[in-house]
Amino acid sequence: MAKFELIPAVDIMEGKCVRLKQGKFEEKTVYEASPIESAKKWESLGATRLHVVDLDGAKTGTFTNIPVIKGIASQVRIPVQVGGGIRKKEDVEELIEAGVDRIVLGTAVIEDPALVQELCSKFKDRIAVSIDARGGKTAIKGWQIESNKPPVQLARDAVALGVGRFIYTDISRDGTMSGPNIEGIKKFAREIKYPVIASGGVSSYLDIEEIKNLSVYGVEGCITGKALYGGAIELPKALSYNSLK
Repeated sequence: MAKFELIPAVDIMEGKCVRLKQGKFEEKTVYEASPIESAKKWESLGATRLHVVDLDGAKTGTFTNIPVIKGIASQVRIPVQVGGGIRKKEDVEELIEAGVDRIVLGTAVIEDPALVQELCSKFKDRIAVSIDARGGKTAIKGWQIESNKPPVQLARDAVALGVGRFIYTDISRDGTMSGPNIEGIKKFAREIKYPVIASGGVSSYLDIEEIKNLSVYGVEGCITGKALYGGAIELPKALSYNSLK
């Protein structure tokens, strides 16, 4: 397995860099730095990958912040993975042509599995799927609607379409600084047996250590946002932490 990655999040709403609490659009924190400035900052501090989300796209189903995301991809040298409202082949092709390394799909797995299968066939491991869990169910459309499919079942459906990597988020922990759901991440990774990036609640160096310990189950990284933006975690220190060396 590749080296464990600590991945800063850059969430975009109305062209600004924000963080939400539990995915609630009305509970957002807006940061002074622009998304591009934030991306360049995390790269300068040692990040090896960025996780960029178009929150407007996730909410509306129409990929919205393409110019900003293209700006990020063109101004950093590290790989960028992008999600949020990507439900058209043309959007995926435009992003990859612009230099985006990895596309993260979500709602499309349920609403347009044929598209997911086509994209996986064409772009292989550059396609990943976000599994967003809440109360044993999977949320879609910017976490606004709950599907009937449990997280593991949806992941297995995605595997059948050709997907080979997942971002697993516990919505109840996201943006809360309450710590990740270690048991939930472990259970998901053990059952699907494909690479997993964990997200939601990472708030301390110990949290990173605990997620890194799940590498034996296929967890290859974790995403953190609020802890970095608020200063609870300093990226250089986190990257030099014993477990990440």
